[in-house]
Amino acid sequence: MTDTAQEAQQGRAGDRLALPVAEVDAGALRFATSGDTERALGIGAFHVAVPEDLDVRPGLEFCRTFYQPRGDDPTDRHRGHREHGHPASKLGYEDRPDQVEQLQLESFLWQEYLPDEVTAVLRRMRQLTLEILYGVFDAVRVPETDRDLITGGARQDTGLCYTTVNHYRSGLSDRAGIVEHSDSGFITTICTDQPGYEILHEGRWLPVRERPGHFTVNLGDAFRVLTRKLPRPVTAVYHRVPELRPEAGVPDRSSCTVYMGPRYDMPLYQYDAEGNLREYQNFRDFSVKKAGKLGYDFHSRV
Repeated sequence: MTDTAQEAQQGRAGDRLALPVAEVDAGALRFATSGDTERALGIGAFHVAVPEDLDVRPGLEFCRTFYQPRGDDPTDRHRGHREHGHPASKLGYEDRPDQVEQLQLESFLWQEYLPDEVTAVLRRMRQLTLEILYGVFDAVRVPETDRDLITGGARQDTGLCYTTVNHYRSGLSDRAGIVEHSDSGFITTICTDQPGYEILHEGRWLPVRERPGHFTVNLGDAFRVLTRKLPRPVTAVYHRVPELRPEAGVPDRSSCTVYMGPRYDMPLYQYDAEGNLREYQNFRDFSVKKAGKLGYDFHSRV
C-alpha cells in the first residue's frame, strides 16, 4: 500500500480526508501511482507540492492587508483595495454574503494593481497551475489539438485567469466561512495559512488533512461538463469553509488562489460518447445561473 493510500485510510478513520499528493516535475504532473491519479480525478481535489523556488509569504501577507484603509501613502498597493474600484477589472472587490471579503483580479492586471512581490508569486502560481491543468488533460486523454479551443487559449493567457484574495471575517457570526460550492472553471490552485477547507466526500462533509508545503488544487465544473461522457470523467469537487470564530491571538484565515477557466464570452465544451467535441452552453450563462443558486449576484461588469 502506498503512503497516500495509507494516509487516505487513516484520514477517513479519523474523519479527516487525506488527499492524493502530486508534484510538478519538469513541467509534468506526477502522482506516485495510477491509483492516486484515479482517486484525484474522482474526488476532484488533490495536493501539489509548492516548488522549492516559490516563497508564498508575500501573497499571504497581502491577504492580511488588502482590505485595510490605504492611509496617507497614495503609492501603497498593499492596502485600500476595498475602496479602490479597480476600473480596468470586470471583477474587483466583493463583500460576499458569507464571511469572506475578496479581491479578484485578472492576470493581465496584476502588475497594474498589485505590489511587485505579490505579482511575482501569482505569476509563478499561474505557471504551475497551467502545468497542472495540462497534466489533468493528459490524464483524461484530452487531445492536444483541442486544448486551446476548450480553454480559450490558456497557454497564451487569453483564457480566463485571475487571482482571488480572501479575508475570512471571523467576527461575522451565523454565516458560513465560504458557502458550499464547486468552482465554475477548470482548475483553482489554493494557498492558505490555516485549516478550514472541507469536502463533501461520499455523502459526508470531511475536513481535509492539511499538508504543509503543498497547495490544494480544486477541479471545477468546466472539467465535469467536458468529460462527463468520457471513460475517465472528472469530478467537480464540492467544498466549503464552515463558520470561523475569533480566537485570541490567532489572525483571521487568509487564502489566495489562481483560477483558470473559459472566458465568459465563449462556450463550455463537452465530448460526446464517441469522443466528438461539441458546444455545451455559454459560460457566462452557466455562471450567472450558478451564482443565483448560491445566493449571490454575478459580477455586474462581466
